Amino acid sequence: MRKVLGLGVAGLVAIVVAGVSVSLAAPPSSSKGLLPDVIEEVPSHLTVQNNQQGEWLRFTTVHINVGAGNLQIRGGGQVAPCDIDGIHYDQCTVATQEILDASGAIVATQPAGVALFHPEHNHWHQSAVAEFAVRATIDGPPISAGVKITFCFVDVEFTGATGSAKKAQPRTYFECNGDLQGLASGWADSYHQSTPLQELDVTGLEAGDYYLTHLADPDDHWLESNEANNFTWVKFRLSRKGANPEITVLDHSDCVPKVICGFGGNP
Repeated sequence: MRKVLGLGVAGLVAIVVAGVSVSLAAPPSSSKGLLPDVIEEVPSHLTVQNNQQGEWLRFTTVHINVGAGNLQIRGGGQVAPCDIDGIHYDQCTVATQEILDASGAIVATQPAGVALFHPEHNHWHQSAVAEFAVRATIDGPPISAGVKITFCFVDVEFTGATGSAKKAQPRTYFECNGDLQGLASGWADSYHQSTPLQELDVTGLEAGDYYLTHLADPDDHWLESNEANNFTWVKFRLSRKGANPEITVLDHSDCVPKVICGFGGNP
C-alpha cells in the first residue's frame, strides 16, 4: 500500500539539497507542449476516528489529470539529505517537471520541488502535492492546522468511460520511483480515508458546521493549463449527541468539470 507523509504548514519552503538552499517559487509559463491540469475530487468518506484520546477527521481524496498533457516529474542529480519545513530526510533529489509534446518528446522543463525517499514506505514521494485544512469558512484561517502532504504519483483509475478513450489515453506511470513518476492525461490517483495520515486532528472541536478544504500544488511546483482550479471543499456538520462524533455532509464544490464529484473510474 502507498502511504502519505504529512509536512507542516509553510508558505514558501526552503529546501537544502547537497548543501544548496533552493527556494520554490512559482514556475515560469510556457507555450510549448501539452500541459497537464491536476484537479481534486471533492473529499469523500468523511468520518471521525477516535484514537489514543484523540479525534481525527478522516477522508478520501483523488488527484485527477484533466489536461491534454501528462504530469511527468523526474528526479535527478545528486541524492543528498534535505530539510523541509523543519523535517529531516536522508535521501532527497531535486524534482523536475517535463513538458511533453503529442509525440511524447520532452520540449520544456522546469523546477518541481523535491522528491524524497521514505524508508518505511519504501518508495519516493513528491513534496507539497496537496494541503488539507478544517476551517469555519471556506477562506478562513485553519482551525485544525493544515498539513502539506507528499504523495507518490501513479496512474490508478481511468476517468473515461470507453475502451477507445482508454486506448487514446494509455496508462503510463506504474511505480513510485525517484527517477520518474507522474499522472497521465485522463488518469487519477486515489487515496482512501484509511490510508495513514489522510486525516486532520479535530480533538475537542465544538459541534457545528465546518469546511474541509483541499488545495492541490500549494507551492506552485507544476506548470498547468489552468492554475485556478486546484481548490475543492466540502461543508460538513459535526454533531456530538452521543459518545462518538458524527459527520453529516451539507454541501461541496461545484461539479465543474463533472469528475470533481466522482467518476467511478476503472483501473
